[in-house]
Amino acid sequence: MTGMRDRYAVPNNEGYEPGSNNTVLKNFLGITDLKTIEQLEAKKLEQVSLELIQLYSEDYQFTAEDLCNIHEAWLADIYPSAGKYRTVSMSKGGFPFANPSLIPHLMSKFETKYLKKYTPCKGYDDKTLAAALSIVHLELIIIHPFREGNGRVARLLANLMALQAGKDMLDYTTIDRTQNNTSGYDRYIHAIHAGFKGDYSEIENIFYQLLVKN
Repeated sequence: MTGMRDRYAVPNNEGYEPGSNNTVLKNFLGITDLKTIEQLEAKKLEQVSLELIQLYSEDYQFTAEDLCNIHEAWLADIYPSAGKYRTVSMSKGGFPFANPSLIPHLMSKFETKYLKKYTPCKGYDDKTLAAALSIVHLELIIIHPFREGNGRVARLLANLMALQAGKDMLDYTTIDRTQNNTSGYDRYIHAIHAGFKGDYSEIENIFYQLLVKN
């Protein structure tokens, strides 16, 4: 989402492209303009999403390794860190994401506790499906395993799960900051923060509305 990078706190400004004023991560293309790199990311994400829909069947159980593969398929042409767990500490709005040294262990637990429970994502009514999507989404966001693109990987995973459940891909425009929908985006961020404190109801309601809108 536009403007998200400069809101992350990273010690020592590690990993930014020289000349980008610490707004663009080190990349293979030497891009220093934030808007340019975001447009490229969006184009690549659209391409890889179509490929992944064909790759993962309705009976597929996702793993932590799959998320690394998805991240790599999306960003391998742009960032050296594609498909790899981050090695720097990150925080947003005063909330620290998982310590990088703990990420492999936390992702293993995420796979066992959530991916194995909720995928393949089949046989759910809309309310139950919304709960499953919100739990998986929020727990992945809390870990924040990658240096870039965590929210988009989490939303892509939710789409793949929704397809397994026989639903259409979710339309995130109502919560996407890039669509100039500030109120919807703020509501989404508020729901994420509530989830950090153990309240899943707001993010669950957002996913339910996305499901029934389709």
